[in-house]
Amino acid sequence: QTLSAMPVKFRKMFGLGNDFIVIDARQDSKLSAAAEPKRATALTDRKTGIGCDQLIILEACEDAMCRMRIINADGSEVGACGNATRCIGGLLFQEQPDAKEATIRTKAGLLRCFKCEDPAMITVDMGEPGLKWDQVPVSKEVDTLHCKDACEGPGLTDCACCSMGNPHATFFVDDCEKIPLQEIGHDLEHHSFFPERCNVSVVTVSQDKKSIRMRVWERGTGITMACGTGACATAVNAIRRGYVGKSENFTTEVKMDGGSLVISYAPPGSGGDQEGHVLMTGRFDTAFSGEIPDSLWG
Repeated sequence: QTLSAMPVKFRKMFGLGNDFIVIDARQDSKLSAAAEPKRATALTDRKTGIGCDQLIILEACEDAMCRMRIINADGSEVGACGNATRCIGGLLFQEQPDAKEATIRTKAGLLRCFKCEDPAMITVDMGEPGLKWDQVPVSKEVDTLHCKDACEGPGLTDCACCSMGNPHATFFVDDCEKIPLQEIGHDLEHHSFFPERCNVSVVTVSQDKKSIRMRVWERGTGITMACGTGACATAVNAIRRGYVGKSENFTTEVKMDGGSLVISYAPPGSGGDQEGHVLMTGRFDTAFSGEIPDSLWG
């Protein structure tokens, strides 16, 4: 199936160094064929393709401005990607500058995006985190705030887990820079405790509680510069554990290799703003746009 009659256009976008190929299939549903694993992995290959962490496909949707599909570099399709959501929210506001909010339908649910004073920034309501063991999911009934020895690695134990539409494990350590994440990330991602695999973050809360340093291994991708849902999960778990609290307005800056995100999560019953929902604020950027050659579309 060639589309040589009309070149397939794409945009290359990124949120904090987490980069995406964006293909708009809202007018032409045939372009959703980009999701076919063989084609997706050809496009995402950094040596022989365009290269990215995730391939994003926009589709027409009745109850939102668009549907967003997220394909990992390994060809697997996932439910959530916070950095991509900011990029697509920014794109929708560029198309409809007067819109009060931009709505995006994902596998994980409906996400709402809001403009910030800085036009390069977007706030996304990421919805409610999944805190029950079978929502994450993990393989046995545990208190997801303290998984104790259920999943361990060198220097790592007692992770906190939650779902942001995808499974996350957060390990709180004294100095996350010292953890050999490149060596141990794969085994933690594929640990039997996580039946759907998981995203792994190693994090250190600053002494003043205003920020959290986070390094991340993403499911299906490996170490990345930044992970939006991972930053959300880290903030949620830090707030649940009381490391960040009411005096910080249930808000923290999560500092990743690619930059920072500001995450707010007022727990249910706390009386905080947007109680129970996770709000993520950060930059989005466009690197370039172009056309996919026939040889790559295949």
